[in-house]
Amino acid sequence: MNATVTALPKPARRPKADKPAPSTPPVRSAAWKRKLTRQRYTSYGTAGVALVLMGLSLSHLAAGIGALTHSDPAHAWAMAVGIDLGFIALELGQLCTTTESLRKAIMTWAGPTIIGTLIVSACMNAYAFASVATGWPVIASACILGLSIPMLIYVLTRVSVALWVDATRS
Repeated sequence: MNATVTALPKPARRPKADKPAPSTPPVRSAAWKRKLTRQRYTSYGTAGVALVLMGLSLSHLAAGIGALTHSDPAHAWAMAVGIDLGFIALELGQLCTTTESLRKAIMTWAGPTIIGTLIVSACMNAYAFASVATGWPVIASACILGLSIPMLIYVLTRVSVALWVDATRS
């Protein structure tokens, strides 16, 4: 039995597109690295403050939802988590996108939802603060405090994520 082996022609290599030569990452000084470390720790501290306010807001939301709907505490807390953590999750989703087209697609739904949940959260926090207040000046002050909580959570979250993302990219 005679076996004949025929070599198949190799496919012609196409020239690769002109790719830039891989650049070496810039050498950062020790002072630069210390600045990035401070920035990361600042982002952690900012996020920590947002988490404390989130706990307060969740408590207010759960109490307000329970009072309005007469639902059991588990359902009230579930709804509170959905409202407050929902807007944080949506905000993180838009801040951490990789492309502009994805961010725009997310913002179609996330933008109005964030605004709506911020309004509900602010109203429920104002209700919780004002429900135990007496006298109009104290009630007005309590409402202002209640309205400020979701705004602070929102801003602290945005700042914290921006600091952290910038520090990890550098």
